[in-house]
Amino acid sequence: MKIFLDVDGVLVDGWHADPARRKPWDATIEQDLGVRRDVFQALFFGRRDGGRPSLMHECVRGAMDLKVALAGVLPEAGYFGSVDSFIDYWFTKDSNLNTDVLETVERLSAHKHVALYLATGQEHYRADYLWHKLAFKDYFAAIFYSARLGHLKNAAAFYEAVNVSLDIGKTERPLFFDDQTDVVEAANRAGWDACVFKSVADIRDHPRLRDLLT
Repeated sequence: MKIFLDVDGVLVDGWHADPARRKPWDATIEQDLGVRRDVFQALFFGRRDGGRPSLMHECVRGAMDLKVALAGVLPEAGYFGSVDSFIDYWFTKDSNLNTDVLETVERLSAHKHVALYLATGQEHYRADYLWHKLAFKDYFAAIFYSARLGHLKNAAAFYEAVNVSLDIGKTERPLFFDDQTDVVEAANRAGWDACVFKSVADIRDHPRLRDLLT
Protein backbone atom coordinates (compact mmCIF):
# COMPACT_ATOMS: atom_id res chain seq x y z
CA MET A 1 0.00 0.00 0.00
CA LYS A 2 1.31 3.41 -0.98
CA ILE A 3 0.53 6.27 1.41
CA PHE A 4 1.23 9.94 0.63
CA LEU A 5 1.27 12.80 3.13
CA ASP A 6 1.32 16.54 2.58
CA VAL A 7 3.84 18.61 4.56
CA ASP A 8 2.40 22.01 5.54
CA GLY A 9 -0.80 21.54 7.48
CA VAL A 10 -0.12 17.85 8.06
CA LEU A 11 3.49 17.07 9.02
CA VAL A 12 4.45 20.65 9.76
CA ASP A 13 2.14 22.70 11.95
CA GLY A 14 2.48 26.16 10.44
CA TRP A 15 0.61 27.18 7.32
CA HIS A 16 -2.82 25.55 7.18
CA ALA A 17 -5.73 25.68 4.75
CA ASP A 18 -7.85 26.91 7.67
CA PRO A 19 -6.67 30.48 8.45
CA ALA A 20 -7.72 30.10 12.09
CA ARG A 21 -5.18 27.30 12.54
CA ARG A 22 -2.18 29.00 10.93
CA LYS A 23 1.00 29.64 12.91
CA PRO A 24 2.90 32.22 10.82
CA TRP A 25 6.64 31.70 10.60
CA ASP A 26 7.14 35.46 10.16
CA ALA A 27 5.15 36.65 13.19
CA THR A 28 8.22 38.28 14.81
CA ILE A 29 10.21 39.00 11.66
CA GLU A 30 10.26 42.75 12.23
CA GLN A 31 11.72 42.41 15.72
CA ASP A 32 14.14 39.68 14.64
CA LEU A 33 15.36 40.91 11.26
CA GLY A 34 13.99 44.42 10.79
CA VAL A 35 11.79 43.23 7.93
CA ARG A 36 8.51 45.10 7.50
CA ARG A 37 6.17 42.14 7.56
CA ASP A 38 3.25 43.71 5.72
CA VAL A 39 5.53 44.98 2.96
CA PHE A 40 7.25 41.63 2.54
CA GLN A 41 3.93 39.78 2.53
CA ALA A 42 2.59 42.03 -0.21
CA LEU A 43 5.74 41.91 -2.33
CA PHE A 44 6.41 38.19 -2.10
CA PHE A 45 3.08 36.49 -1.42
CA GLY A 46 0.70 38.97 -3.04
CA ARG A 47 -0.32 39.11 -6.67
CA ARG A 48 1.85 41.30 -8.86
CA ASP A 49 0.97 44.04 -11.33
CA GLY A 50 -1.54 42.97 -13.91
CA GLY A 51 -2.84 40.20 -11.68
CA ARG A 52 0.20 38.05 -12.29
CA PRO A 53 0.77 35.22 -9.76
CA SER A 54 2.89 35.97 -6.70
CA LEU A 55 6.64 35.40 -6.63
CA MET A 56 6.09 32.57 -4.15
CA HIS A 57 3.64 30.94 -6.55
CA GLU A 58 6.25 31.08 -9.31
CA CYS A 59 8.88 29.52 -7.03
CA VAL A 60 6.57 26.72 -5.91
CA ARG A 61 5.73 25.77 -9.48
CA GLY A 62 9.40 25.74 -10.41
CA ALA A 63 9.38 28.80 -12.68
CA MET A 64 11.62 31.00 -10.49
CA ASP A 65 14.55 30.46 -8.15
CA LEU A 66 13.69 31.36 -4.55
CA LYS A 67 16.98 33.15 -3.90
CA VAL A 68 16.63 35.29 -7.00
CA ALA A 69 13.03 36.16 -6.12
CA LEU A 70 13.89 37.10 -2.55
CA ALA A 71 16.91 39.17 -3.57
CA GLY A 72 14.64 41.33 -5.67
CA VAL A 73 12.23 42.28 -2.87
CA LEU A 74 13.98 42.01 0.50
CA PRO A 75 15.73 45.42 0.39
CA GLU A 76 12.37 47.10 -0.28
CA ALA A 77 11.04 45.38 2.85
CA GLY A 78 13.95 46.69 4.94
CA TYR A 79 16.30 43.68 4.91
CA PHE A 80 19.91 44.10 3.78
CA GLY A 81 21.51 40.90 5.06
CA SER A 82 22.31 37.82 3.01
CA VAL A 83 19.53 35.94 1.27
CA ASP A 84 20.91 32.66 2.63
CA SER A 85 20.58 33.93 6.21
CA PHE A 86 17.01 35.01 5.53
CA ILE A 87 16.14 31.60 4.10
CA ASP A 88 17.71 29.87 7.09
CA TYR A 89 15.57 32.02 9.41
CA TRP A 90 12.44 31.26 7.38
CA PHE A 91 12.93 27.51 7.16
CA THR A 92 13.92 27.18 10.82
CA LYS A 93 10.88 29.14 11.98
CA ASP A 94 8.63 27.12 9.68
CA SER A 95 9.61 23.72 11.08
CA ASN A 96 7.12 23.05 13.86
CA LEU A 97 6.75 19.29 13.46
CA ASN A 98 3.47 17.54 14.16
CA THR A 99 4.90 14.83 16.40
CA ASP A 100 1.63 12.89 16.58
CA VAL A 101 1.65 12.48 12.80
CA LEU A 102 5.33 11.51 12.76
CA GLU A 103 4.73 8.89 15.45
CA THR A 104 1.90 7.47 13.34
CA VAL A 105 4.17 7.44 10.29
CA GLU A 106 6.74 5.46 12.26
CA ARG A 107 4.11 2.91 13.22
CA LEU A 108 2.97 2.55 9.64
CA SER A 109 6.54 2.14 8.41
CA ALA A 110 6.87 -1.02 10.52
CA HIS A 111 4.62 -2.83 8.04
CA LYS A 112 6.60 -4.21 5.11
CA HIS A 113 3.76 -3.81 2.63
CA VAL A 114 3.42 -0.07 3.39
CA ALA A 115 5.41 2.47 1.35
CA LEU A 116 5.35 6.09 2.57
CA TYR A 117 5.85 9.17 0.39
CA LEU A 118 5.57 12.94 0.57
CA ALA A 119 3.38 14.85 -1.91
CA THR A 120 3.81 18.56 -1.30
CA GLY A 121 3.80 22.03 -2.79
CA GLN A 122 7.40 23.26 -2.38
CA GLU A 123 10.16 25.10 -4.16
CA HIS A 124 13.55 23.40 -4.45
CA TYR A 125 15.43 24.78 -1.44
CA ARG A 126 12.77 24.04 1.14
CA ALA A 127 12.13 20.61 -0.33
CA ASP A 128 15.82 19.85 0.20
CA TYR A 129 15.64 21.30 3.72
CA LEU A 130 12.65 19.14 4.60
CA TRP A 131 14.28 16.03 3.20
CA HIS A 132 17.72 16.45 4.76
CA LYS A 133 17.65 18.98 7.61
CA LEU A 134 14.31 17.86 9.05
CA ALA A 135 15.27 14.28 8.16
CA PHE A 136 12.04 13.34 6.43
CA LYS A 137 14.27 11.02 4.39
CA ASP A 138 14.37 8.80 7.48
CA TYR A 139 10.60 8.28 7.33
CA PHE A 140 9.66 8.40 3.65
CA ALA A 141 10.78 6.62 0.50
CA ALA A 142 10.68 9.74 -1.70
CA ILE A 143 9.43 13.32 -1.89
CA PHE A 144 7.30 14.48 -4.81
CA TYR A 145 6.97 18.25 -4.90
CA SER A 146 5.52 20.83 -7.24
CA ALA A 147 8.69 22.61 -8.36
CA ARG A 148 10.30 19.30 -9.26
CA LEU A 149 7.27 18.05 -11.20
CA GLY A 150 6.43 21.44 -12.70
CA HIS A 151 2.81 21.25 -11.60
CA LEU A 152 0.89 22.41 -8.53
CA LYS A 153 -0.95 19.83 -6.44
CA ASN A 154 -4.38 20.94 -7.64
CA ALA A 155 -3.45 19.91 -11.20
CA ALA A 156 -4.12 16.46 -12.62
CA ALA A 157 -0.63 16.46 -14.14
CA PHE A 158 0.93 16.34 -10.64
CA TYR A 159 -0.66 12.97 -9.93
CA GLU A 160 -0.08 11.68 -13.43
CA ALA A 161 3.64 12.36 -12.99
CA VAL A 162 3.73 10.55 -9.64
CA ASN A 163 1.78 7.62 -11.08
CA VAL A 164 4.30 7.26 -13.89
CA SER A 165 7.28 7.60 -11.55
CA LEU A 166 6.06 4.87 -9.19
CA ASP A 167 4.25 2.76 -11.79
CA ILE A 168 0.94 3.19 -9.97
CA GLY A 169 -1.84 1.34 -11.77
CA LYS A 170 -5.36 2.63 -12.32
CA THR A 171 -6.85 0.34 -9.66
CA GLU A 172 -4.22 0.87 -6.94
CA ARG A 173 -5.75 4.02 -5.37
CA PRO A 174 -2.88 5.22 -3.15
CA LEU A 175 -3.91 6.91 0.08
CA PHE A 176 -3.25 10.64 0.42
CA PHE A 177 -3.78 13.04 3.32
CA ASP A 178 -3.83 16.80 2.64
CA ASP A 179 -5.39 19.77 4.43
CA GLN A 180 -6.58 21.53 1.24
CA THR A 181 -9.98 20.57 -0.14
CA ASP A 182 -9.14 21.49 -3.75
CA VAL A 183 -6.02 19.33 -3.62
CA VAL A 184 -7.96 16.39 -2.22
CA GLU A 185 -10.56 16.78 -4.95
CA ALA A 186 -7.87 16.85 -7.66
CA ALA A 187 -6.20 13.75 -6.25
CA ASN A 188 -9.50 11.88 -6.10
CA ARG A 189 -10.26 12.80 -9.70
CA ALA A 190 -6.86 11.32 -10.58
CA GLY A 191 -7.86 8.01 -9.02
CA TRP A 192 -6.24 8.38 -5.61
CA ASP A 193 -7.97 7.75 -2.29
CA ALA A 194 -7.47 11.24 -0.85
CA CYS A 195 -8.81 12.59 2.44
CA VAL A 196 -8.99 16.06 3.97
CA PHE A 197 -6.63 16.10 6.97
CA LYS A 198 -7.79 17.92 10.09
CA SER A 199 -6.03 15.92 12.80
CA VAL A 200 -4.00 12.75 13.27
CA ALA A 201 -7.28 10.92 13.90
CA ASP A 202 -8.01 11.19 10.17
CA ILE A 203 -5.03 8.91 9.57
CA ARG A 204 -5.40 6.63 12.58
CA ASP A 205 -9.11 6.04 12.05
CA HIS A 206 -9.03 5.64 8.29
CA PRO A 207 -10.71 2.31 7.44
CA ARG A 208 -7.74 1.19 5.33
CA LEU A 209 -5.27 1.92 8.14
CA ARG A 210 -7.15 1.26 11.36
CA ASP A 211 -6.11 -2.37 11.64
CA LEU A 212 -2.47 -1.49 11.00
CA LEU A 213 -2.42 1.00 13.86
CA THR A 214 -4.19 -0.96 16.58
